[in-house]
Amino acid sequence: MRRWLQGAGPRGWVLVAAGAFAVAVVVVVLVVALTRGDGDEPADGAFAVDPARVAELEAAEVERDAENLTASIEHARHVQAELVPVLHDLHAVLPVDGTTATPPTAEDVASWRAELDALTGETENLASGTSEHNIVRNGMLTSLELIGDTVDAVDLARSADASAAPDLYALAGELRSRAVETWGLAAIQLDLRAVAADQGHVHVFLPVRPGDSLDGGLDMHGGEPQDDGHDH
Repeated sequence: MRRWLQGAGPRGWVLVAAGAFAVAVVVVVLVVALTRGDGDEPADGAFAVDPARVAELEAAEVERDAENLTASIEHARHVQAELVPVLHDLHAVLPVDGTTATPPTAEDVASWRAELDALTGETENLASGTSEHNIVRNGMLTSLELIGDTVDAVDLARSADASAAPDLYALAGELRSRAVETWGLAAIQLDLRAVAADQGHVHVFLPVRPGDSLDGGLDMHGGEPQDDGHDH
């Protein structure tokens, strides 16, 4: 077909265009015929709208959004429960409360990565939906990816030389904080959706340090992480 078009010249292209137009006209006629009801013709050639069908579609969308809300609440609570121990472990490596940093082992890194890979896959499997729902879904997913980047930076710092390690640990700490903040935005959106749906408040925040509240989001002194005063 492509060779024929290349050698057809202008007349051939005109014939192809005319044929395509004819097909499009037939399709439009069929769509109009199928969407018009058996009753009176719509005024001024307008398309017929079936109110019952519109109501059915709207009800289905409402039901689907309610299902997505329930699924996202359950998933957020599940991910929070699984992530809190990981973040507590990361705080031992990237402390913000003045405690001495504890370098991770290769086994620590492998365990964190396995957990994050599983949670990321589960979050990717959440159905997409309305914009409000997708803010929650994509926020949780982005947060998990940022925690994965944190673990990668920690792993690089673990095996880096003494001159490069401090900067890599600092990068890892920044990534960890961004991950918690990003999760917090998704958690706020989820809470708003739950309240609007008369399901009450849903508080599923993540901690930077072990003492942070899981009900109130990021609890940083002055909004910024505290310098631990220790070099890794």
